Amino acid sequence: MRVLLLHLDGRLPNLALMRLAAHYRGRGAEVTLRRADNPRLIEPQLGDPKWDHVFASAIFERTQPNIERVRQIYPDAVIGGTGVNLAGGLLRRAGATLEELGIGPEVDYSDYPTWRQSLGFTQRGCRLRCSFCVVPTKEGPVREAWSIREIWRGEPWPREVILLDNDFFGQPRWADRIAELVAGGFKVNFNQGINARMLTDETAAALASVEYRNDHMVKRKLHTAWDNRKDERRLFAGLEALVRHGVKPGHITVYMLIGYWPGETHDDRDYRRRQLRDFGCDPYPMPFVRTPELIGFQRWVIWGYDRNVSWSEWTRSRWQARPGDLATGALPFDQ
Repeated sequence: MRVLLLHLDGRLPNLALMRLAAHYRGRGAEVTLRRADNPRLIEPQLGDPKWDHVFASAIFERTQPNIERVRQIYPDAVIGGTGVNLAGGLLRRAGATLEELGIGPEVDYSDYPTWRQSLGFTQRGCRLRCSFCVVPTKEGPVREAWSIREIWRGEPWPREVILLDNDFFGQPRWADRIAELVAGGFKVNFNQGINARMLTDETAAALASVEYRNDHMVKRKLHTAWDNRKDERRLFAGLEALVRHGVKPGHITVYMLIGYWPGETHDDRDYRRRQLRDFGCDPYPMPFVRTPELIGFQRWVIWGYDRNVSWSEWTRSRWQARPGDLATGALPFDQ
């Protein structure tokens, strides 16, 4: 049996594809994984066999053109991931989850040979139902998944885990997972962020007790989000709790959803940016739609120009749109 796995987007190893690889290799299949974020790599390659099964995974909705190309070339492919669901599609065949396809939890990292960290979920689902988020629809209510020991690849791999949880503190036994991290001396990246609006002194102290890191494990880093200006009081209560228990403000990056709420203005976005800068966090604007203005605002902030250059100066000197840019969404400094 010959199986083709197509990794259509995303920088991290794809956990779903690694589970498929483990499943089929465990049954003696010949498995090939291709990072096919470049459309040319979706095309059949010289010497390809006739594939018995083709699976593809997409995280981002912007990958839709590549998804359609997979469907054209491999009509029987099973295609899954948030990028497919957000675009209004479903898996090409029946079965909305790996579990429903009969795929077990075992993970095969061999197609990502330079990757050192261990990836996984300690919980799935979310307590909330934010209108812009697909997690409650895709995953449902909060439920436990794997322990830290089950996620870690074991010796000789470093004790470095990347948690893909959407709501780490939503699970009833979060304290057990924190205890595992501390007792095992693990470095941990909470990759999907922590909901600071719902932090208490207890959960803030728990975060401060672990070796939280970015996904390269080289910097102290926590991520959270400020999606709605109405959440200001609750958000800063959580941030203050983190600082009170020893987390430095500079260790915190706050994702800012922009371009989603009706009637949002530049002043609305800039107010959140200023409040976060004043607190000492790093704001990171996340455009819901990719317009030149929103992408320009994002780059003004994440490149740090907002510290020294006003928005009006930035738009005059660094963001002079060329003819057609407003129609296409392109920016003059896109590469």
